Amino acid sequence: MRGKTWMAVALSLQLLAVAPALAATGGTQTATVLVDGKAAALQKQAILQQQKTYVSAADAASLLQAAWTLDGQKGQLKLGERTIVFQLDAGTVTVDGKTVAGGEAALVRGKEVYVPLRWLVEQAGHEIAWNEEKKAVEIVSKAQNDAFVLVDEKQLSKEEQDFIESVKGKRGVHQRGDLYVIARGQAPHPGYGLQVTKVEQKWEQLFVYVKQSEPAPGMMYPQVIAYPYLTAKVKLPPYTTISFIDADTNKPLFEGQAQGQ
Repeated sequence: MRGKTWMAVALSLQLLAVAPALAATGGTQTATVLVDGKAAALQKQAILQQQKTYVSAADAASLLQAAWTLDGQKGQLKLGERTIVFQLDAGTVTVDGKTVAGGEAALVRGKEVYVPLRWLVEQAGHEIAWNEEKKAVEIVSKAQNDAFVLVDEKQLSKEEQDFIESVKGKRGVHQRGDLYVIARGQAPHPGYGLQVTKVEQKWEQLFVYVKQSEPAPGMMYPQVIAYPYLTAKVKLPPYTTISFIDADTNKPLFEGQAQGQ
């Protein structure tokens, strides 16, 4: 792999003079999340609780390309090969069924669940550190290559968004310029997903490994039609080709699979 992909997530903490007192008493203050210098397209505003930044569970799933489900008092985040469960009424958290040292519980504000950003980024296998020069928290992603970057479609042009809308329900890999849409096709509920697990550069070939995640055993999902898909921008060097590989079979993605599998 040629270098590491840097995904800057700047947490501009707009604190008032009373912020230390708020932290000491358990109060909250809002925080603005910036991605690559631009405001992230978050559905809910991030908050600062006791000097830690929390984002809504749905926004965390979007930022980390994970899948979030909520069943009563149990919230589950499917993060690659890891399953993180937040037991909201007990204030506990487990990873793959085991309590982990340093695990940080979720917060509930009204009907919204907020999860700890830094801890989740580390669980995703990325590195996170404060960049004093940029006054930002900087995340170093180990799962991406400089040529391949997952993007938030809300930050794309109207034409690109229309293209995504036209192909997201069709199983396959769809391309429009440097924009790629990896679509699993129609699924019976949101328990099915897609996850980029690795990107490799070998000579004049770029390999993108994608895992087709399955519903978690025992979890209840709303019975609504879903269309799992990922969007990415790819900047290929001259004479370089790209291949999408199934992370479980090491065969071309979706090879021999019919719609609905």
